[in-house]
Amino acid sequence: MKVKQYRKILLLVLMICAAILFGCVERALGRQLSTQQIASEWSAEDSYAQISCFFSKDAAVTKDYVIQLEQKLKTALQEASEDTSDVNGRTLVDCYSTKGELTLYSDRASITARAFGVGGDFFTFHPLKLLSGSYFDGEDLNKDGVVIDENVAWQLFGSNNVAGMYVEINGVQYPVRGVVKSDKGYFSDAADEEAATVYVSYEILEGRSDSSTGGMDSAATGTTDSKGGSYGQSAGTTLDSYELLIKNPVQKFGFNALKEALGLDKSSYEIVENSSRFGLMNRFTVLRNFGIRSMNTKNIVFPYWENRARAYEDLAALLLILELLCLVYPVIFAAGKIHWLWKHKTEIRQKLVQWIKVFVKELRIWMKHVKAQEHPVKKQWHWKK
Repeated sequence: MKVKQYRKILLLVLMICAAILFGCVERALGRQLSTQQIASEWSAEDSYAQISCFFSKDAAVTKDYVIQLEQKLKTALQEASEDTSDVNGRTLVDCYSTKGELTLYSDRASITARAFGVGGDFFTFHPLKLLSGSYFDGEDLNKDGVVIDENVAWQLFGSNNVAGMYVEINGVQYPVRGVVKSDKGYFSDAADEEAATVYVSYEILEGRSDSSTGGMDSAATGTTDSKGGSYGQSAGTTLDSYELLIKNPVQKFGFNALKEALGLDKSSYEIVENSSRFGLMNRFTVLRNFGIRSMNTKNIVFPYWENRARAYEDLAALLLILELLCLVYPVIFAAGKIHWLWKHKTEIRQKLVQWIKVFVKELRIWMKHVKAQEHPVKKQWHWKK
């Protein structure tokens, strides 16, 4: 009988430990993605929300549209009586990007790479690991720098330490500001993160760089350069994504403010609140929509960082299922004990009352003993005559 009881207790302990382990792994997943942590890193008080919006090409979102969007969001914050400036005096922290393709040349080789034309504080939202050099700032006036990943660096120069060297795009020389590491792994490979990638300003991908070295407006249709490579293959000037860090005085304020400011057809965009996507309620939402979630009914192609985050969301939801399954036996065990206690409540109450009486009695004896020690009886001396 005792052996059987020990086995039940051992199983209980193992199930609880497994549930704790799955829970820890599940909560650690979101922290592995640096692109999802900007709000918590920006403010420890959870007063900011990080939100991403992804557009279809039909939405025809441009940089001018983003400028209008920023103004609407500033107005929404002002109407909510919120200060719209951050610690650096800026009004909003945001970025935008679009995907294309560029051919880059060095003195020794050439490569056609996936290109992201970016603007705003892109590298604040995407703190890629630098192997050499630095990022370029979205506020740079010249917009003439590029950031390449290690695949491009090795193909063009045979080294990662190439910051300060130049690459040629459509006959124009651009300095390499930095080299970033390419993520590797199962999800990274599935999300196409390992593809050779170059990050340039939105203007360079458009084909109308404002750098002093030149540039040309050829992005709308794509151009073949003098060396036979393609340039500016960005399917026009439309944006693929917009990312925002905004004050969030009440839950869903930033999400609703952006949704209202967009003014687009619902089928042409997808909004994600990154700062809450790995929360418990969102994991239940993922489970509820697990099959439907895989059906893409919108003409939207997510960038690699969003595809990876969605894969982590699915994995976190599956870990939640395992965690709940591990808790089934402890819940049944606890329910059985509660039922037993309720069934024997009269007997337990009598024993409890008896135990309290014994305890009180022992306590009184102990207190009398303590008082006797503090005030000993004086010995009476009798002198003989």
